[in-house]
Order: sequence, then C-alpha cells, then structure tokens
Amino acid sequence: MADKKRILILGGGYAGVWAGKILEKKYRKRDDVEITLVDKKPFHTLMTELHEVAGWRVEPESVQVPFRKIFGARKIDIRVDTITGVDFHAKVAKSSSAEYPFDYIVIGVGAEPEYFGIPGVQENSFPLWSFDDAIRLRHHVEHMFAKAACETDPAKRRRMLTFVVAGAGFTGIEMIGELLEYRQDMCRKHHLDPKETRVVNIEALPSILPILEEPLRVRAENYMKKMGCEIFLNSAITGAEPGKVLLKDGTVVETDTFIWTCGVKGSSFTSVLDVPKAERGRGRMQANDFMQSTAYPYVYLAGDSAFILEPNGKPMPQIVEASHCSAETVAHNIMADIDGGEHHKFKPNYHGFMVSIGGKYGVANAGGMKTRGFMAMAMKHMINCWYLLNIAGINQVWEYLKHEFLDMTTGRTFIGGFVSHRVRAYWPLLLRMWLGLMWVMEGVNKIGEGWLKFDLGSKSGWMFSSGVVQKGVADAASAASGEWAADATAAASGAVEAAAEAVTAASGEWAADATAAASGAAEAVAEGAGKALGKVWDLAKPIFDFNGPVSTWFRTTFMDGMFAHLHFAAFQGMIVVMEILIGLALFGGCFTWLAAVASIGMCVVFTLSGMFAWDQLWFVFAAILCMGGVGRAFGMDYWVVPFFKRWWNGTKFARKNYFYADDPTK
Repeated sequence: MADKKRILILGGGYAGVWAGKILEKKYRKRDDVEITLVDKKPFHTLMTELHEVAGWRVEPESVQVPFRKIFGARKIDIRVDTITGVDFHAKVAKSSSAEYPFDYIVIGVGAEPEYFGIPGVQENSFPLWSFDDAIRLRHHVEHMFAKAACETDPAKRRRMLTFVVAGAGFTGIEMIGELLEYRQDMCRKHHLDPKETRVVNIEALPSILPILEEPLRVRAENYMKKMGCEIFLNSAITGAEPGKVLLKDGTVVETDTFIWTCGVKGSSFTSVLDVPKAERGRGRMQANDFMQSTAYPYVYLAGDSAFILEPNGKPMPQIVEASHCSAETVAHNIMADIDGGEHHKFKPNYHGFMVSIGGKYGVANAGGMKTRGFMAMAMKHMINCWYLLNIAGINQVWEYLKHEFLDMTTGRTFIGGFVSHRVRAYWPLLLRMWLGLMWVMEGVNKIGEGWLKFDLGSKSGWMFSSGVVQKGVADAASAASGEWAADATAAASGAVEAAAEAVTAASGEWAADATAAASGAAEAVAEGAGKALGKVWDLAKPIFDFNGPVSTWFRTTFMDGMFAHLHFAAFQGMIVVMEILIGLALFGGCFTWLAAVASIGMCVVFTLSGMFAWDQLWFVFAAILCMGGVGRAFGMDYWVVPFFKRWWNGTKFARKNYFYADDPTK
C-alpha cells in the first residue's frame, strides 16, 4: 500500500511501551498504519525494581516482562535488534543486519550513568542502570561474602565486607535497603558475623532523598541508621582507585564493592544522532512543547532521552511518570499527524514519589498522602500492580505477587513470610482422593435413588418452592398414568387394608408398653435436666434453614426463576453427571484446579438452597486445599497441565486478552 504510514519506536522502556500500547490500540484495525518496536532485548525491564534483583530479594525474571506478553496478538511488530544509526533525511534506521524505514519515529532509548568526569569512578564502580548491571552486581555481592568467609587477612576481609553506595537518591537508598537486609542472609549462609559487615552511603548533599519532605527524609535516615547503615553527608567523592573511594575531606573508604548511583545522562546512542542536544541536558535530546525534535517534526522524543522544561522552569525529571506523560503526548501527536487534528503540548502530571528501603519499610508522598512503613510499601506494590495490569494483564500481576510475596522464602516483605510457605503436594493426596470419592458416591447414590429413571417423574422437585412445577413433570406424569395408575390404586388399597389390620393387632400388644416407656422417658428427662445442656452446636443442622430468608431468596430467584424452566430430566442428569465428573477429576488428579472450583461452586449452591449442613463444610475447605497444585502429586495433572498450558498460551484469545496460564508460547 503506497500511502501506508510506518511508525518506528526505538526502545522498549517505559516510554516506548506506553506509546506503543496507545498507538496500537488506535490502529489495530487499520491496514494503512504499520507499527514496529525495536529493542536490544526481548523483554521490557522494570527499571524501578532492579535493586531487588541486585540484592537477591527476587529472581531476575521478576523484572522482565516479555514483549510477546505485552503485545501478544496485537498489531505491532517486535524486533530484537541493536540500532547503530538513523538517517533522518532518508527516514530509515539501520542495524548491522537490517534497515527500518519510517514516516514517524519515536526515540525512547533511555539514559546512562553520569560519572561527572571524576577520576577512576567509572573504572572502579558498579552502576545500577540496566538489567545487566543488576545481574553483575548480584553475583559480585554474593561472591564477596563467599570469598570473605575463607579470608584470613583481617584487612582484606574487612574490605570485602564493606559495601559502599554513592548517591542518596531513590536508586541509591533502595540499593542500600537491599544490602542491609541481604547481609543477614549471606552472613547466615556463609557463617559470618553480621557485625563484620559495613554498609556505607556517601552523599555530597546535606541530606538524603532531597526530593522528599524533611519529615519523610528523617524517617528514612533513622531507619537506615537503625539497620546499621553508615551515612556520610556533605561528602563529595573526588576519585576512586581499586579497593578505595576517595572523599574531598581526605577520608579513604576501603571497599571491594563500590556502587555508583549519582546521576544519569543521555545515552551513548543518542549522542551520535544528528539531532540537537539540550545545553543543560547532559546529552539528552532537545524537544519542543509537542515532544518533537527541534530539527525534524516527524521525530518524536520520549522518556529519559528527551529534555524539555516544564511549566515550573525545571527540566522534565527522569522518572517513570515523566516517561508516561511524554509517551502520551507523543502518541497523541502522531495520531494527529496521521488523521489530522490538534497537537497537544506536553503537560506533566505526577502523583508523587515512593522509595523502599528493603522489603519491609518505605516512605512515600503519593496521591496527596505522606506515608511510611506498611502503608508506603502497600502503596508502592499497588502502583506496580496497576502498571503491570495495564501493560500485560492480570497474569503479570499474579507473577508479580508470586515473586514479591508468595515465593519469597526469606521473608523479606512488609508482611513477613506468612504467605510464602507451601504444603507439599503429596501430603493432601489422600484428602484429594477422598473428596473425589465422596463426590462420585453422591452422584452414584442419586442414580440409586432414581434420579435417572425419568419415567418415574421428578426426584428433585423438593428443591423448588411449593407449587412450582418443573418443565416436563406434567408430561411424564400423564404418560405414566395410563400404564400403572390401576396397579397403583390396587396396591394402595391393599396397603391401606394391611395397615389397618396391623394397627388393630398391634394396638393391644404395645400400647400399654408405649405409654409406660413414654412416662419413664419423661421422668428421665426431668431428672437429667440439670445435669446436661444438650448439643451446643448441632453440626447436622443446615447452614441456612430451607424456609429461611436466604434459602427462600435463592430458591425463588434462581431455582424457580431459572432451573424450573429446564426439563427435569436434563436438570437431574446434569447434577448427577457433574458430581461424578468432579469426583473422578479430583480422584485422578486431572484438571484438579478446575474440579476444585466446580466443587466449591456446587457446595455454594447446595448451601444457599438450605441443603448443606455444618459438618459438610469440609468439602469446601478440602477443595480450597486442592487448588494448590495437588493434582501433580500422583495425578494426571503432572502430564495434562503442562500440555494444556502450552496449547492455551499459544491461542490468539489468550494472547489478545492477556489471559495466559504462564508465558505465551507464540
């Protein structure tokens, strides 16, 4: 198509992904617009959580969100490639092996650490600004503990166990928090005394976290000191050497782990691009009010790559919300270019700031609320969940909760380890099989009671209100009446005569005995009334009375209003089949999770119908336990579930609606 518009997005960070989501939603049904996103890695990195990976709080995959999960079956082409240059006049981006023509290009390639020209810092420090940085630091820190455990030289040992973080901004303080918690686990693992370790924070300014209000800064600083952190304020770093950090006042801090978090600048990629750079932007590209390059109107800049002054006269901060705001402006203006319409100016809309100091404490000023501790950490996790829900659906939120809470074996969360311990799948094996057997017998017993002998009429009429007749009951009764009505009448007449004779014969024999027995029972009750109180809780009593308000409402609303219109044969057959299938699935461990959910659903229906007693509630609790992967212990789920997940995650429905069982397979 000659007039097809091609949009190229460079970078799959916060800005690139956000812009891509907006543009794809707009043009997913149009063939005249083509969107391509290029990134060096096949996943989006949660940059704000890198400290958790570096500090061994979570696994590396917890900060990775695959692009195939984010965009799934969406109409956007994802390419894993490294762009080496852009010809803005020819409108083509190039890599070593491919070319990417465009009509509009979005540059959101992020930033890099700024070392301010301080001698030796870049060569002797660990940055924390990428996934690779976090992995490198993660393994280095553990190696230091393992190495120190075998070191006999006190000076070398002390240097190995001294961890220095330069910078007291968000990244620096969050890394400090991870080290303060992580050293406890490492010292226990390597048989070290925690008192031998040092965690040092060096900051050139007179306070930590300068972007937050003083009360929150004080709270954060006090918590860090309580955890054993040494804080050097007003301490500018003048240089670094192997194993040493040099301060302006002459102090030398010896360490084998020097982490640099003091600032960022434009990326090395943008520095070679033929676009104007901002004078005060440290290599960031200058953007106009519409987030366009000042040299090319079809070149849009977003996120940390862009430099623009906000209405307050300050540069746009390099934070996630700024990336989102700039991406929204970029996406809207590209749509205006393609479809016509008014361009929007960049308008910042920030909701606050949050910083975690380890997994158990944090401070925040967000949404107009200043919080600390539990509330601050809860708010941070909620915002992370909101973001993941928007880019990758509920499955990614579940993955986040598993990494942050359910799979956290060290208890490094603000709720401790209460939800992280698991039950081995083989312990509840017999309970699962017993629950399945009970459901099978429920269905078999109904067959024995004649639930499938439809010529005898309905066996489930008692589940409906008085006067309500199930569909098909009258027809079945009419059909049967001609065949056995006479026999039934004769049989009934004979039964009445026999009953009368039996009553006459028996009356003389046991009437007196019955009177005496009743008299004796009354005396016994009167005598024991003061000795026993009877049942405190009758467990055989239904949870909801059949004629009570709850059961009456449920019966009249659902049973009378819906299921009475279903043929009684179909209704009874459905119940019998469901009970047997649920039982067989649980007993054999096949699709156990779904069977457990169905079991709970049936129990809820029976409970609301007034048919479920208190001593039957174990059905519900056992089913809940069976939802925890019990089917994989000596069950069919060991083979069935992985196969089903692979199939399901490859379907277009799962990819389009983010409804994955795990990760997408296509």
